[in-house]
Amino acid sequence: MDSNIKNNFFNFSNSKDLTAIIKSDTTISYQDLFTTAIQIADSLSGKGIKKNNYVPLLIEDQLKLIETVIALWSLGAVPVPLNTKLLDDEIYTIIDDYNFKFLITDKALSPNLHKKDFEIIELSKIAIIDSEVKSISFPALDNEAVVIFTSGSTGKAKAVVHTFISLINSIENGNQIFNHPEKDSWLASLPFYHIGGFQILCRSLFSGCSIILPQSLQTEDLAESIMGFNPTHLSLVSTQLERLVYQKVKPSESLKVSLIGGGFVDDELMYEADELGWKPIRVYGSSETASFVTAISAKEIKTKPQSVGKALKNVEIKISDDSEIQIKSNSLFKKYLDDDKETSSNLINGFYHTGDLGFVDDDGYLFIEARRTDLIVTGGENVSPIEVEKALLQIPGIQDACVFAKPSKTWGQIIACAIVVENASLNEKMIRENLKQKLTGYKIPKQFFFVDKLPRTSLGKLERDKIRKMF
Repeated sequence: MDSNIKNNFFNFSNSKDLTAIIKSDTTISYQDLFTTAIQIADSLSGKGIKKNNYVPLLIEDQLKLIETVIALWSLGAVPVPLNTKLLDDEIYTIIDDYNFKFLITDKALSPNLHKKDFEIIELSKIAIIDSEVKSISFPALDNEAVVIFTSGSTGKAKAVVHTFISLINSIENGNQIFNHPEKDSWLASLPFYHIGGFQILCRSLFSGCSIILPQSLQTEDLAESIMGFNPTHLSLVSTQLERLVYQKVKPSESLKVSLIGGGFVDDELMYEADELGWKPIRVYGSSETASFVTAISAKEIKTKPQSVGKALKNVEIKISDDSEIQIKSNSLFKKYLDDDKETSSNLINGFYHTGDLGFVDDDGYLFIEARRTDLIVTGGENVSPIEVEKALLQIPGIQDACVFAKPSKTWGQIIACAIVVENASLNEKMIRENLKQKLTGYKIPKQFFFVDKLPRTSLGKLERDKIRKMF
């Protein structure tokens, strides 16, 4: 191993007695996990994937995704996990926007995608030779490790690039909360295509923890894994926690901490969860910060209602004159892929400009007063209102549209829209059916408001704040 690589995600690759994966009735050791991953890497190398390639992954099977990520890392390639809920057109738009050359998948894709100008590699069809692994190539810490997509204000998905060191720094900053030894266990309770889910994978590999893979991310399957495998660590969005609390699911005493983030988290929900033994910690962060940068326990919230907590070590929070929250940390992203303008406008003098508004009180606790107006966070999923508005305006009979968020205890936020129609016969059901052809389900508004006119500025821009207040 290179002397300057003391800590990385390959630390336990030769550990045959340490459990890496727990899935149903199966356990997989770290050594076996990495052996399979390197064999997959050999096959992917034969397909032409090489160092520095950005490789989108559309993989539903959590174990296959983990193996493929490790395989790409060993080749020096960069995994780009995609939201598995995306429609074909959305997948193609991303691949076309960034000129990706490959797509690795375990899904049955439509024939139309197979006709496009990139190579689709189906995991079920690649040859994996059961041979002895002779050596593993360790990635350098400053190598790019992952690209995570987050919605942008223009409707085009922003591609957040992290290095191994930024991911590791985030892990080490958070260890003031976790402090987990080997043989702790994380439940893979969030999708790996979100930074919160991807860091579950990274924290586990880095620390020698077991990753518990549930049958699905549905509440019943999460509850079954929590009660059956007794994870020591969880990471949930408010929607998941609310459903588990509503069903009175109680974790075992082995649970050390539950991270609760991904948008608005109600104070009362935190109190209820704490009483049930969830040991919840409300956190605040983003894809750009490699997961959370502040944290607060349920007990602290009782003295600091609505706060998202204090900054972690190696994190500096600055509030600008116009109340924008700006973050400096050794876990910040490297860049937005193929977007120097967006990078330079968001990373300024070492600070990430979040676009969120808030303040820090005299005791150092951060409060969020408004989420960035260009983003809706519903059930832990990021949605660009611009993208939804464009889809609405493509429907014949819709003259104008404004998409906005409404608070929701269950979802954090829900998507609502105010629309102006030219054809009075156009109803909500017809609009929903049309949107199903254009958008994945979680992006479709849950509430529709029909209006005669939408307020706009003298320059023709929607007055979003005014519209939001109308409803």
